[in-house]
Amino acid sequence: MAVRQARVLYDFNAEPGTGEVSIREGETVKLTKTDVGEGWWEGVNARGETGLFPEAYVEETFDDQGPPSMAPPPLPQDYNAPAPGQTTFGTTPVDDWASDPWTLPQPPASQPQRQPQQDWQDDDFDSDFDDESVSQVGAQNQYPNLHQQTQNYNQGGHLGVPGQTNISGSTGDVSSIGRTDSKKSSATSKTSFNRFSAFVKSGSENYVLGKLNIPVPESEEVHIVEVGDRRFRWHSPNASYSCIVASPKKDSKFKGLKSFIAYQLTPSFNNIQVSRRYKHFDWLHERLTNKYNFIPIPPLPDKQIQGRYEEEFIEHRMNQLQSFVDRMCRHPVLSQSEVWKHFLTCTDEKRWKSGKRKAEKDPLVSGSSFLTLKVPEKTLDADFIDTETQKFGHFSLLFDSAVKNMAKVASEQTTRCQNDYKRDFTMIGRAFIQLGEAMENDGGSYSPGLNSAVYNTGDVYEEIGKLYEDQPRLDWEHLADMMHDYKGLLTGFPQILHIQSGAQGKYREVEADSKVGPAEAAAVKLRADTVSYALLAEMNTFHEQRVKDIKFSHQKFLQEQIQFYQKITEKLQENLRLYDQC
Repeated sequence: MAVRQARVLYDFNAEPGTGEVSIREGETVKLTKTDVGEGWWEGVNARGETGLFPEAYVEETFDDQGPPSMAPPPLPQDYNAPAPGQTTFGTTPVDDWASDPWTLPQPPASQPQRQPQQDWQDDDFDSDFDDESVSQVGAQNQYPNLHQQTQNYNQGGHLGVPGQTNISGSTGDVSSIGRTDSKKSSATSKTSFNRFSAFVKSGSENYVLGKLNIPVPESEEVHIVEVGDRRFRWHSPNASYSCIVASPKKDSKFKGLKSFIAYQLTPSFNNIQVSRRYKHFDWLHERLTNKYNFIPIPPLPDKQIQGRYEEEFIEHRMNQLQSFVDRMCRHPVLSQSEVWKHFLTCTDEKRWKSGKRKAEKDPLVSGSSFLTLKVPEKTLDADFIDTETQKFGHFSLLFDSAVKNMAKVASEQTTRCQNDYKRDFTMIGRAFIQLGEAMENDGGSYSPGLNSAVYNTGDVYEEIGKLYEDQPRLDWEHLADMMHDYKGLLTGFPQILHIQSGAQGKYREVEADSKVGPAEAAAVKLRADTVSYALLAEMNTFHEQRVKDIKFSHQKFLQEQIQFYQKITEKLQENLRLYDQC
Protein backbone atom coordinates (compact mmCIF):
# COMPACT_ATOMS: atom_id res chain seq x y z
CA MET A 1 0.00 0.00 0.00
CA ALA A 2 1.12 3.60 -0.51
CA VAL A 3 2.78 5.41 2.38
CA ARG A 4 1.48 8.96 2.61
CA GLN A 5 4.39 11.36 2.67
CA ALA A 6 5.02 14.94 1.67
CA ARG A 7 8.03 16.99 0.68
CA VAL A 8 8.41 20.32 2.50
CA LEU A 9 8.45 23.31 0.12
CA TYR A 10 8.94 26.11 2.68
CA ASP A 11 10.20 26.48 6.24
CA PHE A 12 7.49 26.70 8.89
CA ASN A 13 8.19 27.65 12.51
CA ALA A 14 5.68 26.28 15.03
CA GLU A 15 4.21 28.56 17.68
CA PRO A 16 4.50 27.25 21.26
CA GLY A 17 1.36 25.79 22.80
CA THR A 18 -0.59 25.50 19.53
CA GLY A 19 -0.01 21.85 18.61
CA GLU A 20 2.03 22.87 15.57
CA VAL A 21 5.32 21.30 14.49
CA SER A 22 8.28 22.98 12.78
CA ILE A 23 9.27 21.71 9.33
CA ARG A 24 12.20 22.61 7.09
CA GLU A 25 12.43 23.01 3.31
CA GLY A 26 13.53 19.83 1.55
CA GLU A 27 12.76 17.37 4.36
CA THR A 28 10.16 14.61 4.06
CA VAL A 29 7.30 14.40 6.54
CA LYS A 30 5.03 11.44 7.18
CA LEU A 31 1.34 12.37 6.91
CA THR A 32 -0.92 11.10 9.70
CA LYS A 33 -4.03 13.27 9.12
CA THR A 34 -5.10 15.36 6.15
CA ASP A 35 -8.67 16.10 7.27
CA VAL A 36 -7.86 18.46 10.14
CA GLY A 37 -9.38 21.31 8.14
CA GLU A 38 -8.74 25.03 7.57
CA GLY A 39 -5.72 24.23 5.37
CA TRP A 40 -3.85 22.25 8.05
CA TRP A 41 -2.39 18.74 7.99
CA GLU A 42 -0.94 16.62 10.78
CA GLY A 43 2.27 14.68 10.40
CA VAL A 44 5.66 13.62 11.74
CA ASN A 45 8.74 15.65 10.76
CA ALA A 46 12.25 14.31 10.14
CA ARG A 47 13.06 14.67 13.87
CA GLY A 48 10.17 12.45 14.90
CA GLU A 49 8.03 15.34 16.21
CA THR A 50 4.28 15.17 15.58
CA GLY A 51 2.02 18.17 15.06
CA LEU A 52 0.15 20.45 12.65
CA PHE A 53 1.59 22.36 9.70
CA PRO A 54 0.08 24.29 6.74
CA GLU A 55 -0.99 22.14 3.80
CA ALA A 56 0.29 24.80 1.37
CA TYR A 57 3.82 24.44 2.74
CA VAL A 58 4.20 20.83 1.56
CA GLU A 59 3.68 18.75 -1.58
CA GLU A 60 2.35 15.21 -1.15
CA THR A 61 4.36 12.36 -2.66
CA PHE A 62 3.63 8.64 -2.84
CA ASP A 63 6.03 5.79 -2.15
CA ASP A 64 4.70 2.53 -3.52
CA GLN A 65 5.83 -0.41 -1.38
CA GLY A 66 5.07 -3.10 -3.98
CA PRO A 67 2.70 -4.34 -6.66
CA PRO A 68 -1.04 -4.41 -5.96
CA SER A 69 -2.36 -7.52 -4.20
CA MET A 70 -4.72 -8.38 -7.08
CA ALA A 71 -4.89 -7.82 -10.81
CA PRO A 72 -7.01 -4.93 -12.13
CA PRO A 73 -10.47 -5.80 -13.49
CA PRO A 74 -10.87 -6.27 -17.26
CA LEU A 75 -11.66 -3.21 -19.34
CA PRO A 76 -15.38 -2.72 -20.18
CA GLN A 77 -16.68 -3.27 -23.70
CA ASP A 78 -16.17 -0.32 -26.02
CA TYR A 79 -19.77 0.44 -26.97
CA ASN A 80 -18.67 2.98 -29.56
CA ALA A 81 -16.45 0.57 -31.53
CA PRO A 82 -18.00 -1.02 -34.63
CA ALA A 83 -18.68 -4.74 -34.65
CA PRO A 84 -16.33 -6.99 -36.68
CA GLY A 85 -16.91 -6.46 -40.36
CA GLN A 86 -19.15 -3.44 -39.80
CA THR A 87 -18.27 -0.21 -41.59
CA THR A 88 -18.80 3.21 -40.06
CA PHE A 89 -19.65 4.81 -43.39
CA GLY A 90 -22.95 6.65 -43.22
CA THR A 91 -23.38 6.19 -39.48
CA THR A 92 -23.78 8.96 -36.97
CA PRO A 93 -20.82 9.25 -34.59
CA VAL A 94 -21.31 9.65 -30.87
CA ASP A 95 -21.86 13.32 -30.09
CA ASP A 96 -18.83 14.78 -28.34
CA TRP A 97 -21.08 17.38 -26.65
CA ALA A 98 -22.59 15.07 -24.05
CA SER A 99 -25.31 13.44 -26.17
CA ASP A 100 -23.97 9.91 -25.55
CA PRO A 101 -26.56 8.34 -23.18
CA TRP A 102 -23.99 5.94 -21.72
CA THR A 103 -21.65 8.59 -20.40
CA LEU A 104 -21.92 10.49 -17.16
CA PRO A 105 -21.67 14.28 -17.52
CA GLN A 106 -18.21 15.45 -16.53
CA PRO A 107 -17.84 18.64 -14.50
CA PRO A 108 -15.52 21.30 -15.93
CA ALA A 109 -11.83 20.89 -15.12
CA SER A 110 -11.94 23.93 -12.85
CA GLN A 111 -14.45 22.18 -10.57
CA PRO A 112 -12.86 19.28 -8.69
CA GLN A 113 -14.91 16.18 -7.90
CA ARG A 114 -16.43 16.38 -4.46
CA GLN A 115 -15.18 13.70 -2.12
CA PRO A 116 -17.89 11.84 -0.18
CA GLN A 117 -18.06 12.84 3.46
CA GLN A 118 -20.45 12.39 6.31
CA ASP A 119 -23.15 14.96 6.83
CA TRP A 120 -22.33 15.47 10.47
CA GLN A 121 -18.77 16.38 9.63
CA ASP A 122 -19.85 18.70 6.85
CA ASP A 123 -22.49 20.52 8.87
CA ASP A 124 -21.04 20.65 12.37
CA PHE A 125 -21.26 24.18 13.80
CA ASP A 126 -17.56 24.12 14.68
CA SER A 127 -16.28 21.76 12.01
CA ASP A 128 -13.85 22.79 9.31
CA PHE A 129 -16.58 23.17 6.73
CA ASP A 130 -14.67 25.92 5.00
CA ASP A 131 -12.57 23.22 3.33
CA GLU A 132 -15.55 22.67 1.05
CA SER A 133 -15.08 25.24 -1.66
CA VAL A 134 -17.71 27.11 -3.59
CA SER A 135 -16.60 25.38 -6.77
CA GLN A 136 -17.32 21.99 -5.21
CA VAL A 137 -20.80 23.02 -4.12
CA GLY A 138 -21.35 24.58 -7.54
CA ALA A 139 -20.40 21.31 -9.21
CA GLN A 140 -23.12 19.52 -7.27
CA ASN A 141 -25.72 22.10 -8.18
CA GLN A 142 -24.73 22.12 -11.84
CA TYR A 143 -25.10 18.36 -12.23
CA PRO A 144 -28.06 17.42 -10.01
CA ASN A 145 -28.56 14.03 -11.72
CA LEU A 146 -24.96 12.89 -11.40
CA HIS A 147 -25.53 10.99 -8.15
CA GLN A 148 -28.60 9.19 -9.53
CA GLN A 149 -26.76 8.16 -12.69
CA THR A 150 -23.85 6.83 -10.64
CA GLN A 151 -26.33 4.70 -8.68
CA ASN A 152 -27.75 3.36 -11.96
CA TYR A 153 -24.25 2.28 -12.95
CA ASN A 154 -23.33 0.75 -9.61
CA GLN A 155 -26.40 -1.38 -9.03
CA GLY A 156 -25.33 -4.90 -9.94
CA GLY A 157 -22.15 -3.63 -11.56
CA HIS A 158 -23.91 -3.01 -14.89
CA LEU A 159 -24.59 0.07 -16.93
CA GLY A 160 -28.14 1.31 -16.57
CA VAL A 161 -29.93 3.76 -18.81
CA PRO A 162 -29.59 7.10 -17.02
CA GLY A 163 -32.42 9.52 -16.52
CA GLN A 164 -32.59 12.59 -18.71
CA THR A 165 -29.81 15.03 -17.90
CA ASN A 166 -30.68 18.73 -17.93
CA ILE A 167 -27.33 20.42 -18.29
CA SER A 168 -27.62 24.17 -18.60
CA GLY A 169 -25.24 26.39 -20.54
CA SER A 170 -23.83 26.38 -24.04
CA THR A 171 -22.51 22.82 -23.95
CA GLY A 172 -25.95 21.25 -23.91
CA ASP A 173 -27.26 23.70 -26.47
CA VAL A 174 -24.52 23.16 -29.05
CA SER A 175 -25.20 19.42 -29.05
CA SER A 176 -28.75 20.12 -30.15
CA ILE A 177 -27.93 22.31 -33.15
CA GLY A 178 -29.63 20.94 -36.28
CA ARG A 179 -32.03 18.71 -34.34
CA THR A 180 -33.87 21.07 -32.01
CA ASP A 181 -37.52 20.67 -31.20
CA SER A 182 -39.66 22.75 -33.53
CA LYS A 183 -41.36 24.27 -30.47
CA LYS A 184 -38.08 25.72 -29.21
CA SER A 185 -37.91 29.48 -29.72
CA SER A 186 -35.30 31.06 -31.94
CA ALA A 187 -34.08 33.36 -29.17
CA THR A 188 -33.27 30.61 -26.70
CA SER A 189 -31.10 28.84 -29.27
CA LYS A 190 -28.80 31.85 -29.46
CA THR A 191 -26.33 30.42 -26.97
CA SER A 192 -22.64 31.23 -27.11
CA PHE A 193 -19.93 28.80 -28.17
CA ASN A 194 -17.56 30.39 -25.64
CA ARG A 195 -18.24 28.08 -22.70
CA PHE A 196 -15.44 29.67 -20.66
CA SER A 197 -16.87 33.18 -20.64
CA ALA A 198 -18.02 34.40 -17.21
CA PHE A 199 -21.25 35.49 -18.89
CA VAL A 200 -21.91 31.88 -19.94
CA LYS A 201 -20.42 30.00 -16.98
CA SER A 202 -22.33 32.04 -14.43
CA GLY A 203 -25.66 31.22 -16.06
CA SER A 204 -26.28 34.87 -16.97
CA GLU A 205 -26.64 33.95 -20.64
CA ASN A 206 -29.35 31.43 -19.80
CA TYR A 207 -31.13 34.13 -17.81
CA VAL A 208 -31.02 36.66 -20.66
CA LEU A 209 -32.30 34.02 -23.13
CA GLY A 210 -35.18 33.13 -20.80
CA LYS A 211 -34.04 29.59 -20.07
CA LEU A 212 -34.34 29.90 -16.29
CA ASN A 213 -37.65 29.31 -14.58
CA ILE A 214 -37.21 29.28 -10.80
CA PRO A 215 -39.92 30.56 -8.46
CA VAL A 216 -38.82 33.58 -6.43
CA PRO A 217 -40.20 33.99 -2.90
CA GLU A 218 -41.33 37.50 -2.03
CA SER A 219 -38.67 37.68 0.69
CA GLU A 220 -35.98 37.23 -1.98
CA GLU A 221 -37.19 40.04 -4.23
CA VAL A 222 -34.79 42.96 -4.72
CA HIS A 223 -36.19 46.24 -6.03
CA ILE A 224 -34.41 48.94 -8.01
CA VAL A 225 -35.91 52.44 -8.10
CA GLU A 226 -35.13 55.62 -10.03
CA VAL A 227 -34.07 58.56 -7.87
CA GLY A 228 -34.01 61.22 -10.61
CA ASP A 229 -31.60 62.39 -13.29
CA ARG A 230 -31.38 58.83 -14.66
CA ARG A 231 -29.82 57.56 -11.44
CA PHE A 232 -30.94 54.28 -9.93
CA ARG A 233 -30.67 52.86 -6.44
CA TRP A 234 -31.29 49.63 -4.55
CA HIS A 235 -34.49 49.99 -2.56
CA SER A 236 -34.32 48.78 1.05
CA PRO A 237 -37.65 48.99 2.89
CA ASN A 238 -36.16 47.82 6.19
CA ALA A 239 -34.54 50.00 8.83
CA SER A 240 -30.77 50.26 8.86
CA TYR A 241 -28.78 48.58 11.62
CA SER A 242 -25.23 48.07 12.81
CA CYS A 243 -23.17 45.28 14.35
CA ILE A 244 -20.25 45.36 16.78
CA VAL A 245 -17.30 42.94 16.52
CA ALA A 246 -15.55 42.65 19.89
CA SER A 247 -14.02 40.46 22.61
CA PRO A 248 -11.72 38.17 20.61
CA LYS A 249 -11.09 35.00 22.62
CA LYS A 250 -8.52 32.28 22.05
CA ASP A 251 -10.02 28.77 22.22
CA SER A 252 -9.01 25.28 21.18
CA LYS A 253 -10.35 21.95 19.90
CA PHE A 254 -9.06 18.42 19.28
CA LYS A 255 -7.98 18.31 22.96
CA GLY A 256 -5.86 21.41 22.53
CA LEU A 257 -4.21 20.40 19.23
CA LYS A 258 -5.97 23.12 17.25
CA SER A 259 -6.24 26.69 18.50
CA PHE A 260 -8.39 29.45 17.04
CA ILE A 261 -9.72 32.93 17.79
CA ALA A 262 -13.46 33.49 18.18
CA TYR A 263 -14.95 36.98 17.79
CA GLN A 264 -18.21 38.12 19.37
CA LEU A 265 -20.75 39.82 17.07
CA THR A 266 -23.69 41.80 18.45
CA PRO A 267 -26.24 43.19 15.93
CA SER A 268 -28.20 46.27 17.00
CA PHE A 269 -31.61 44.90 15.97
CA ASN A 270 -31.65 42.21 18.71
CA ASN A 271 -28.52 42.75 20.88
CA ILE A 272 -27.96 38.96 21.00
CA GLN A 273 -24.30 38.01 20.85
CA VAL A 274 -23.02 35.28 18.52
CA SER A 275 -19.52 33.80 18.37
CA ARG A 276 -17.82 33.45 14.98
CA ARG A 277 -14.39 32.28 13.85
CA TYR A 278 -12.52 33.53 10.80
CA LYS A 279 -13.48 30.35 8.92
CA HIS A 280 -17.18 31.18 9.46
CA PHE A 281 -16.54 34.56 7.82
CA ASP A 282 -14.71 32.75 5.01
CA TRP A 283 -17.67 30.41 4.42
CA LEU A 284 -20.06 33.38 4.40
CA HIS A 285 -17.90 35.22 1.88
CA GLU A 286 -17.91 32.20 -0.47
CA ARG A 287 -21.68 31.93 -0.28
CA LEU A 288 -22.19 35.65 -0.98
CA THR A 289 -19.73 35.61 -3.88
CA ASN A 290 -21.50 32.57 -5.33
CA LYS A 291 -24.95 34.11 -4.94
CA TYR A 292 -24.56 37.68 -6.19
CA ASN A 293 -23.38 38.18 -9.78
CA PHE A 294 -24.08 41.89 -9.69
CA ILE A 295 -22.52 42.99 -6.36
CA PRO A 296 -18.80 43.05 -5.46
CA ILE A 297 -18.56 41.45 -2.01
CA PRO A 298 -16.45 43.37 0.56
CA PRO A 299 -13.11 41.62 1.12
CA LEU A 300 -12.08 39.81 4.28
CA PRO A 301 -8.71 40.32 5.99
CA ASP A 302 -5.91 38.38 4.35
CA LYS A 303 -5.28 34.91 5.75
CA GLN A 304 -2.20 34.58 7.91
CA ILE A 305 -0.52 31.48 9.30
CA GLN A 306 2.29 32.73 11.50
CA GLY A 307 1.86 35.29 14.27
CA ARG A 308 -1.93 34.96 14.27
CA TYR A 309 -2.14 34.73 18.08
CA GLU A 310 -0.17 37.90 18.79
CA GLU A 311 -2.22 40.63 20.45
CA GLU A 312 -1.52 43.31 17.82
CA PHE A 313 -2.48 40.94 15.00
CA ILE A 314 -5.72 39.91 16.75
CA GLU A 315 -6.68 43.54 17.35
CA HIS A 316 -5.91 44.50 13.74
CA ARG A 317 -7.88 41.55 12.34
CA MET A 318 -10.81 42.45 14.58
CA ASN A 319 -10.75 46.00 13.15
CA GLN A 320 -10.71 44.62 9.60
CA LEU A 321 -13.58 42.24 10.35
CA GLN A 322 -15.47 45.21 11.81
CA SER A 323 -14.97 47.02 8.49
CA PHE A 324 -16.34 44.00 6.60
CA VAL A 325 -19.36 43.80 8.91
CA ASP A 326 -19.99 47.56 8.59
CA ARG A 327 -20.03 47.31 4.81
CA MET A 328 -22.41 44.35 4.94
CA CYS A 329 -24.78 46.21 7.27
CA ARG A 330 -24.73 49.35 5.12
CA HIS A 331 -25.36 47.66 1.77
CA PRO A 332 -29.10 47.74 0.97
CA VAL A 333 -29.07 44.25 -0.64
CA LEU A 334 -26.41 42.35 1.26
CA SER A 335 -27.73 43.53 4.63
CA GLN A 336 -31.07 41.84 3.90
CA SER A 337 -29.79 38.55 2.46
CA GLU A 338 -30.86 35.37 4.22
CA VAL A 339 -27.39 33.87 4.51
CA TRP A 340 -26.06 37.06 6.16
CA LYS A 341 -28.97 37.17 8.62
CA HIS A 342 -28.38 33.49 9.40
CA PHE A 343 -24.68 34.17 10.01
CA LEU A 344 -25.51 37.14 12.22
CA THR A 345 -28.25 35.66 14.38
CA CYS A 346 -27.99 31.87 14.60
CA THR A 347 -26.98 30.64 18.07
CA ASP A 348 -28.37 27.10 17.89
CA GLU A 349 -26.24 24.31 16.41
CA LYS A 350 -29.17 22.47 14.81
CA ARG A 351 -30.50 25.63 13.17
CA TRP A 352 -26.99 26.45 12.00
CA LYS A 353 -26.77 23.09 10.19
CA SER A 354 -30.13 23.47 8.47
CA GLY A 355 -29.42 27.09 7.53
CA LYS A 356 -26.03 26.12 6.15
CA ARG A 357 -27.55 23.35 4.01
CA LYS A 358 -30.23 25.72 2.78
CA ALA A 359 -27.68 28.36 1.78
CA GLU A 360 -25.54 25.81 -0.07
CA LYS A 361 -28.58 24.48 -1.98
CA ASP A 362 -29.97 27.93 -2.81
CA PRO A 363 -31.15 27.79 -6.46
CA LEU A 364 -31.16 31.58 -6.82
CA VAL A 365 -27.41 32.01 -7.22
CA SER A 366 -25.13 33.40 -9.96
CA GLY A 367 -27.14 33.96 -13.14
CA SER A 368 -30.36 32.82 -11.46
CA SER A 369 -30.06 35.67 -8.95
CA PHE A 370 -31.15 38.10 -11.69
CA LEU A 371 -34.62 36.51 -11.39
CA THR A 372 -34.96 38.19 -7.98
CA LEU A 373 -34.65 41.71 -9.43
CA LYS A 374 -37.67 43.96 -9.87
CA VAL A 375 -36.71 46.94 -12.04
CA PRO A 376 -38.45 50.07 -13.43
CA GLU A 377 -40.70 49.34 -16.38
CA LYS A 378 -39.15 51.80 -18.82
CA THR A 379 -36.66 50.59 -21.41
CA LEU A 380 -33.08 51.76 -21.04
CA ASP A 381 -31.46 53.68 -23.87
CA ALA A 382 -28.54 51.71 -25.34
CA ASP A 383 -26.35 54.81 -25.82
CA PHE A 384 -26.94 55.86 -22.21
CA ILE A 385 -25.95 52.41 -20.95
CA ASP A 386 -22.79 52.35 -23.08
CA THR A 387 -21.77 55.84 -21.92
CA GLU A 388 -22.30 55.07 -18.24
CA THR A 389 -20.50 51.73 -18.33
CA GLN A 390 -17.54 53.12 -20.29
CA LYS A 391 -17.28 56.05 -17.90
CA PHE A 392 -17.32 53.76 -14.86
CA GLY A 393 -14.89 51.32 -16.48
CA HIS A 394 -12.41 54.14 -17.12
CA PHE A 395 -12.88 55.51 -13.60
CA SER A 396 -12.47 52.11 -11.95
CA LEU A 397 -9.16 51.49 -13.75
CA LEU A 398 -7.72 54.84 -12.62
CA PHE A 399 -9.12 54.51 -9.10
CA ASP A 400 -7.82 50.96 -8.77
CA SER A 401 -4.31 52.09 -9.72
CA ALA A 402 -4.46 55.01 -7.26
CA VAL A 403 -5.79 52.79 -4.47
CA LYS A 404 -3.01 50.24 -4.95
CA ASN A 405 -0.41 53.00 -4.94
CA MET A 406 -1.83 54.52 -1.75
CA ALA A 407 -1.86 51.08 -0.11
CA LYS A 408 1.80 50.68 -1.08
CA VAL A 409 2.72 54.11 0.31
CA ALA A 410 0.84 53.40 3.56
CA SER A 411 2.71 50.12 3.95
CA GLU A 412 6.06 51.78 3.26
CA GLN A 413 5.37 54.62 5.69
CA THR A 414 4.34 52.16 8.39
CA THR A 415 7.63 50.29 7.92
CA ARG A 416 9.65 53.48 7.98
CA CYS A 417 7.94 54.81 11.10
CA GLN A 418 8.41 51.57 12.99
CA ASN A 419 11.99 51.01 11.82
CA ASP A 420 13.84 53.79 10.01
CA TYR A 421 12.36 56.87 11.73
CA LYS A 422 12.45 55.28 15.16
CA ARG A 423 16.09 54.28 14.64
CA ASP A 424 17.05 57.75 13.37
CA PHE A 425 15.43 59.63 16.24
CA THR A 426 16.88 57.19 18.75
CA MET A 427 20.36 57.82 17.30
CA ILE A 428 19.77 61.60 17.51
CA GLY A 429 18.70 61.23 21.13
CA ARG A 430 21.73 59.16 22.06
CA ALA A 431 24.01 61.73 20.42
CA PHE A 432 22.56 64.48 22.65
CA ILE A 433 22.85 62.24 25.72
CA GLN A 434 26.49 61.50 24.89
CA LEU A 435 27.13 65.26 24.58
CA GLY A 436 25.53 65.87 27.96
CA GLU A 437 27.62 63.15 29.58
CA ALA A 438 30.80 64.71 28.16
CA MET A 439 29.83 68.16 29.42
CA GLU A 440 29.35 66.83 32.95
CA ASN A 441 33.08 66.20 33.11
CA ASP A 442 33.76 69.96 33.31
CA GLY A 443 33.91 69.72 37.08
CA GLY A 444 30.27 70.57 37.65
CA SER A 445 30.66 74.29 38.33
CA TYR A 446 30.16 75.84 34.90
CA SER A 447 26.74 74.83 33.54
CA PRO A 448 24.84 72.22 35.62
CA GLY A 449 21.45 73.46 34.29
CA LEU A 450 22.68 73.36 30.71
CA ASN A 451 23.96 69.81 31.11
CA SER A 452 20.51 68.75 32.37
CA ALA A 453 18.80 70.49 29.44
CA VAL A 454 21.06 68.70 26.92
CA TYR A 455 20.30 65.38 28.64
CA ASN A 456 16.60 66.16 28.36
CA THR A 457 16.95 66.92 24.65
CA GLY A 458 18.30 63.40 24.16
CA ASP A 459 15.40 61.91 26.12
CA VAL A 460 12.90 63.94 24.09
CA TYR A 461 14.25 62.64 20.77
CA GLU A 462 14.14 59.05 22.02
CA GLU A 463 10.51 59.64 23.03
CA ILE A 464 9.82 61.06 19.57
CA GLY A 465 11.23 57.85 18.12
CA LYS A 466 8.73 55.84 20.20
CA LEU A 467 5.92 58.14 19.03
CA TYR A 468 6.86 57.38 15.42
CA GLU A 469 6.83 53.65 16.19
CA ASP A 470 3.31 53.76 17.64
CA GLN A 471 1.79 56.33 15.26
CA PRO A 472 0.98 54.07 12.24
CA ARG A 473 -1.67 52.22 14.28
CA LEU A 474 -3.53 55.54 14.52
CA ASP A 475 -3.25 56.88 10.96
CA TRP A 476 -1.46 54.89 8.25
CA GLU A 477 -2.93 51.55 9.31
CA HIS A 478 -6.51 52.84 9.08
CA LEU A 479 -5.82 54.38 5.68
CA ALA A 480 -4.24 51.12 4.49
CA ASP A 481 -7.28 49.14 5.69
CA MET A 482 -9.55 51.43 3.70
CA MET A 483 -7.42 50.88 0.59
CA HIS A 484 -7.54 47.12 1.26
CA ASP A 485 -11.34 47.28 1.21
CA TYR A 486 -11.43 49.18 -2.07
CA LYS A 487 -8.85 46.94 -3.72
CA GLY A 488 -11.18 44.02 -2.93
CA LEU A 489 -14.34 45.81 -4.09
CA LEU A 490 -12.76 46.96 -7.35
CA THR A 491 -11.63 43.40 -8.05
CA GLY A 492 -15.28 42.36 -8.38
CA PHE A 493 -16.30 44.95 -10.99
CA PRO A 494 -14.54 43.60 -14.12
CA GLN A 495 -16.70 40.46 -14.05
CA ILE A 496 -19.85 42.49 -13.35
CA LEU A 497 -19.06 44.77 -16.30
CA HIS A 498 -18.28 41.72 -18.46
CA ILE A 499 -21.65 40.11 -17.66
CA GLN A 500 -23.48 43.35 -18.42
CA SER A 501 -21.62 43.70 -21.71
CA GLY A 502 -22.45 40.08 -22.54
CA ALA A 503 -26.14 40.70 -21.85
CA GLN A 504 -26.24 43.72 -24.17
CA GLY A 505 -24.31 41.85 -26.85
CA LYS A 506 -26.68 38.91 -26.63
CA TYR A 507 -29.68 41.22 -27.08
CA ARG A 508 -28.10 42.82 -30.17
CA GLU A 509 -27.47 39.35 -31.58
CA VAL A 510 -31.09 38.31 -31.00
CA GLU A 511 -32.41 41.61 -32.38
CA ALA A 512 -30.44 41.14 -35.61
CA ASP A 513 -31.86 37.65 -36.19
CA SER A 514 -34.82 37.76 -38.56
CA LYS A 515 -36.09 34.44 -37.19
CA VAL A 516 -36.75 35.97 -33.77
CA GLY A 517 -40.18 37.51 -33.35
CA PRO A 518 -40.75 40.99 -31.85
CA ALA A 519 -42.23 39.58 -28.63
CA GLU A 520 -39.23 37.30 -28.03
CA ALA A 521 -36.77 40.10 -28.78
CA ALA A 522 -38.63 42.43 -26.39
CA ALA A 523 -38.45 39.81 -23.63
CA VAL A 524 -34.69 39.42 -24.15
CA LYS A 525 -34.34 43.23 -24.12
CA LEU A 526 -36.20 43.39 -20.79
CA ARG A 527 -33.89 40.82 -19.22
CA ALA A 528 -30.77 42.46 -20.67
CA ASP A 529 -31.98 45.78 -19.24
CA THR A 530 -32.45 44.11 -15.86
CA VAL A 531 -28.74 43.22 -15.87
CA SER A 532 -27.94 46.85 -16.78
CA TYR A 533 -30.25 48.21 -14.07
CA ALA A 534 -28.40 46.08 -11.51
CA LEU A 535 -25.06 47.50 -12.65
CA LEU A 536 -26.34 51.08 -12.58
CA ALA A 537 -27.75 50.61 -9.06
CA GLU A 538 -24.51 49.08 -7.79
CA MET A 539 -22.40 51.78 -9.44
CA ASN A 540 -24.49 54.40 -7.65
CA THR A 541 -24.15 52.59 -4.31
CA PHE A 542 -20.38 52.27 -4.82
CA HIS A 543 -19.91 55.98 -5.59
CA GLU A 544 -22.10 57.17 -2.72
CA GLN A 545 -20.27 55.00 -0.20
CA ARG A 546 -16.87 55.85 -1.71
CA VAL A 547 -17.44 59.59 -1.16
CA LYS A 548 -18.33 58.98 2.50
CA ASP A 549 -15.41 56.61 3.06
CA ILE A 550 -12.74 58.80 1.48
CA LYS A 551 -13.97 61.87 3.34
CA PHE A 552 -14.08 60.11 6.73
CA SER A 553 -10.78 58.25 6.33
CA HIS A 554 -8.87 61.35 5.26
CA GLN A 555 -10.38 63.45 8.03
CA LYS A 556 -9.33 60.84 10.57
CA PHE A 557 -5.86 60.56 9.02
CA LEU A 558 -5.25 64.33 9.14
CA GLN A 559 -6.63 64.65 12.68
CA GLU A 560 -4.25 61.96 13.87
CA GLN A 561 -1.34 63.54 12.00
CA ILE A 562 -2.08 66.94 13.57
CA GLN A 563 -2.25 65.44 17.07
CA PHE A 564 0.97 63.53 16.42
CA TYR A 565 2.95 66.60 15.41
CA GLN A 566 1.36 68.63 18.22
CA LYS A 567 2.73 66.09 20.71
CA ILE A 568 6.18 66.44 19.18
CA THR A 569 5.92 70.25 19.23
CA GLU A 570 4.86 70.26 22.89
CA LYS A 571 7.79 68.05 23.89
CA LEU A 572 10.27 70.26 22.00
CA GLN A 573 8.78 73.45 23.46
CA GLU A 574 8.96 72.02 26.96
CA ASN A 575 12.60 71.13 26.39
CA LEU A 576 13.31 74.61 25.01
CA ARG A 577 12.06 76.20 28.24
CA LEU A 578 14.78 74.32 30.15
CA TYR A 579 17.43 76.22 28.17
CA ASP A 580 15.73 79.51 29.05
CA GLN A 581 16.15 78.64 32.74
CA CYS A 582 19.89 77.90 32.53
